[in-house]
Amino acid sequence: MKSILGLALIAGALVFRPATAQNLKDVPAGHWARAEVEDVVSRGVLTAPDGKFGGAQRVTRRELAISLAKLAKSLEKGAWTRMGAAVPLKHNADQGSAEKLVTRYQLAWVFSRIARYVAAGLPKSTGKTYFLSVQLPPIPKVTIPKTDPSYESIVYLANSKMAPGSSPLLRAGNDPISGKQLAECMASMVAGLNDRLTDEPQNREEISPPPNRRQSDKR
Repeated sequence: MKSILGLALIAGALVFRPATAQNLKDVPAGHWARAEVEDVVSRGVLTAPDGKFGGAQRVTRRELAISLAKLAKSLEKGAWTRMGAAVPLKHNADQGSAEKLVTRYQLAWVFSRIARYVAAGLPKSTGKTYFLSVQLPPIPKVTIPKTDPSYESIVYLANSKMAPGSSPLLRAGNDPISGKQLAECMASMVAGLNDRLTDEPQNREEISPPPNRRQSDKR
C-alpha cells in the first residue's frame, strides 16, 4: 500500500531484523512478513493464539485500536530499540493502493518496521507526566460501550491525544481498515506519543511571563 510504504520511507531507509523466533504454525518460513510477524507477536503487540496468526484476515477498527494502544505503550516503555542487522527497505508485491484493506500480515510489517524509527526519535521517558500540548486536536469524547473489548484501548489513545475526533478508531467495530486509515492512525499515535514524552513550554499549565514583560510590569 503506497500510503503505508510512504510512512515507512519517511521513518527511515533501513530496518532491523529481530532475532527472536516464534512458533507460528500458519506463517511459512519463507513468507515476506515472517520476520515482522515474529517481532510483533513476541512483543505482545499482535496475537497468534495457539501459534495461528491468520495473516490474511482483514484488520478491523477494533483490532487496530487494541494493537495500536499496545504498540504505543511498548514504545513509551522503551521496549523497542535499534538492533539486529540492517537490510534495505524494499517494495513488496503485497502492497497496493491506499484504499485497499489491510491484512494482519501488512499490519505486522508496518508495526515492526516503523516502531524502531519511532523509538529512535522519541524522547526518553522520564516517568513524569507532562501537560498535553494545545497544538494537537482536543481530547475527543469516547462513545463506544464500556463492554466493547477495545474500550480501554480507545480511551487510552483518546486521552493521550493519539486518536483525534476524526479517527476511525473512535467508532471501533468490525469494519475493516484501509491503508490510508492505517497511515493516518499511525501518524496520530506518533504525534500524541511524542507530545506525551516531551516537556515543552506549550505543554505546561502555567508559564511565567518573559523577562521583558516582568520588567515592564514593575514600572
